[in-house]
Amino acid sequence: MVPKTMRAVVLYEHGDVDKLIYEDAYPVPAFGPLDLLVQVKAVGLNHLDVFVRRGMPGKPVHFPRITGGDIAGVVATVGTRVTGVQVGQRVLIDPAINDRRGALGEDDQGGLAEFARAPGANAIPLPDDVSFEDAAALPIAFGTAWRMLFSRGRLRAGEHVRIGGSAGGVGSACVQIAK
Repeated sequence: MVPKTMRAVVLYEHGDVDKLIYEDAYPVPAFGPLDLLVQVKAVGLNHLDVFVRRGMPGKPVHFPRITGGDIAGVVATVGTRVTGVQVGQRVLIDPAINDRRGALGEDDQGGLAEFARAPGANAIPLPDDVSFEDAAALPIAFGTAWRMLFSRGRLRAGEHVRIGGSAGGVGSACVQIAK
């Protein structure tokens, strides 16, 4: 059974890390017929979370905001029109929303909480041999890397690529994808 409140780290305004407020009775997100509710087991933090906290010129953030777009967990509840996902299933959540123009944790609530709402279509089954922590390290870094290489860079098979900053999350993802 899903409780009415949860623990969460909530941002009420832009600023430094002191603006991240721990709440021990924050409302569990409401969800619609195409959504699911995930009991969060791991959440990855990215520089995107810093941008959201500090504020990005030209990109409004609506408060209160729960950051953390890389979410892995167990499905707690599914909307009436969600198919292919079951309560109790281990999942990784694709953070891309709004026709891939937005992200959980930036344009909608993220996973720095006990529960997170996500579109049912964004649930990716997580095999038992992949840890929640490993899974939560992937989506934003690898999604960003993929877009950089193929959408923006138009990389094609057989081409050579130079990747600066390959020690970071996105850079190391670029190296893995470009191999």
